[in-house]
Amino acid sequence: MPVTVSQIENKEFKVKVRGYDPEEVDAFLDDICDEMIAMQEEIANLQGRLRRQAPAPAAAPIPAPLPVTPAPAAENRSSESAEAAQKLLERAQKVYDDTVADAKREAERILGGAKARQDGDTAALEEEKKRLEEEIDMLKAAARDYRNRFNQLVEDQRHVLSAENALFDD
Repeated sequence: MPVTVSQIENKEFKVKVRGYDPEEVDAFLDDICDEMIAMQEEIANLQGRLRRQAPAPAAAPIPAPLPVTPAPAAENRSSESAEAAQKLLERAQKVYDDTVADAKREAERILGGAKARQDGDTAALEEEKKRLEEEIDMLKAAARDYRNRFNQLVEDQRHVLSAENALFDD
């Protein structure tokens, strides 16, 4: 599919983290558009010159053909311009393909790093959760032990008070 100047000028790329500098890409695409416009103008000029230089159909037969030397040169230049334009388009497509491939590789690298960090964070959080659960279990056990000792102390104090009351009742 041939790429047109307007397609290049109107192409919008998605913005990604740590991607290519959009201003630099836009400037490069602008340079490509300018070059394409210049090539298209040159092709149009050369084709116009070629049409003007082509012999008009003669009403009477011409006894000997006239040599037309500028036409092959113009045709050759037109062909060269077309080839140059095609090469420019191919280079632009290659730059585009390389840019997209680089962006995909960068995205995969970023996603891989994020996944690795996520896995590390998840493991650390699981470890912290386990440690906190163990600490909660220890605190519950300590609270049970404290409650049992406190109840035992209260019971012992009741016995002391009962014994003391029994001393004074007699």
